[in-house]
Amino acid sequence: MTFWAVFMLLHLGGQDTITAYTVQDNDLWLRHLFRLVAQSGVVIYVIRMSWNDNWLSFLTIPMLLAGVIRYAERIWVMRSANRPSKFDKDYKEDEWYDKLDTFRRLKPLFLNQKIQPKFLQHSIDKFRSYDRQTAFKRIEQELRQAYDAFYTKIPLFLTGWGCFFRFISFFSTFSTFVFFLIKERHKHQQIDLIITYTLLGGAIFSEIYVLNLLIFNVVREFLAYKGEKPLSKRRWSKSMGQFSMLKFCKRKKPRIGQQKGIPKFFANLIVCIFLKLRKELMMNVYFTRKISEELERLVWVTFKEKLNPDSPGFSEDYTRYISLVDHEHAKVEIYQSIIIWHIVTDLCLHTDNDKNVIPPEMEVEIKVGIPREMDDGITVEIPIMDDEINVDHEKKKMIKEVSDYMMYILAVCPFMFSTGDAEISFEKACKQVEEALENCTKFSMSSVCEEIISYESTLGKKATPQEHDADSLLLYYAIQVAKNLRNIEGKWEILTNFWIENLAYVAVLCQGKNHAKQLPRGGEFLTHVWLLIKHLDLEEKFRMPLTVPQQMLV
Repeated sequence: MTFWAVFMLLHLGGQDTITAYTVQDNDLWLRHLFRLVAQSGVVIYVIRMSWNDNWLSFLTIPMLLAGVIRYAERIWVMRSANRPSKFDKDYKEDEWYDKLDTFRRLKPLFLNQKIQPKFLQHSIDKFRSYDRQTAFKRIEQELRQAYDAFYTKIPLFLTGWGCFFRFISFFSTFSTFVFFLIKERHKHQQIDLIITYTLLGGAIFSEIYVLNLLIFNVVREFLAYKGEKPLSKRRWSKSMGQFSMLKFCKRKKPRIGQQKGIPKFFANLIVCIFLKLRKELMMNVYFTRKISEELERLVWVTFKEKLNPDSPGFSEDYTRYISLVDHEHAKVEIYQSIIIWHIVTDLCLHTDNDKNVIPPEMEVEIKVGIPREMDDGITVEIPIMDDEINVDHEKKKMIKEVSDYMMYILAVCPFMFSTGDAEISFEKACKQVEEALENCTKFSMSSVCEEIISYESTLGKKATPQEHDADSLLLYYAIQVAKNLRNIEGKWEILTNFWIENLAYVAVLCQGKNHAKQLPRGGEFLTHVWLLIKHLDLEEKFRMPLTVPQQMLV
């Protein structure tokens, strides 16, 4: 039993591939240090009280050493994760920029600190010379290194001291197993041997796994230094979450209250519980979509255009589309603006009367080649092959995906806005949509959007900003924007500009630690956009929207 006690420290050191489950865990390294001292003291006391001057007592010493090393490694990595990396103060521009680990110099960004000016300028020059694929590949590599730095022991393994202590730990564990096999296997009961072999086998397997991980990372860094394609395990999910507010709010209520024999109180209680559980499930189980090359290209082209000194970060003041009585413009926060334009995107998409926009795979029935008086009902089905129509459809689809992604950020990851109270605005907007759909009998998206638009007259009575805050009028604002955009020929260009520019704005608004917080979940496309903005030096352009007053669009 005394010999087994030392394994407690070994396992308290945790997995070498996971030192923290959230970025906030790294702030608790002092708590883990105190636990190491306390647990080590307890184990040493137990060993001292049960010392028998036999082989088993002596074998506890190397296992105790291995356990202390493993736990101390975890504490060292957690402490280092929240501290900027140490490197030479003088940064020299050289040809090795693309081959060396540059994350050490980017790490302060994730700690809400500034990076070295010379390195930043060199990085800006490099990224402005890259093409789209090279830039996004570079950012993916930097985020992989960020995950390793904040959540694993890999940075420690790439140091001389890390390799030395890992060798000591491996040698201590392996020698303990060998001596136990030679000296102690005939002196204990079978059940005790099974438990001991299991503990030793698990410890050795862990050490061998870490050794392979160490070799893999050394080879990877060597290949990167030589300029060859480095080995890597993709941790970037290359997908983005999708959340549609209208689909979330159009859920049907169960018909329990209509069943005979069930008291009204219990029926209402069951309905309330059912809807609550379903809401929580939908908030935690969401769809994802792969990020297309077209979206990456759109972001890249937009940002390259913003490099022009005369090009503003925001194409226009989007609040001019949000109108109240007396042609007054509403003032909304960014998270409220995201809700409004998310609903607007759905309203425009599903109530669009533009007959020139047809999905690419759709086949339509048309009358061909005969006068009206000779029409005997002959029809021909012709697949639509117009490239312009296909492109327009794909662009709409892409805008919808970005809209749903931004709503996913607001609903599921509101902390990434780093300002205001997005959760309250989201809940109030959902309540307004649910009230608008209370009498809706058809649940197709086109019927839902038509029902919402017809609800405008009811909402208009509440549109008095002196008595109500913006949260209570979000749906009304959305309908007003959709109406203002309805007759504009370039409305989809406006929607495209809004979503790409506000994607950049939210990326800049989000703090570095909040970007790091999402890395264990596969990372966010928002984080890629944030680093791209940093590398292209566009942060100032996207720091705040334009506030230039403009006339109301009629």
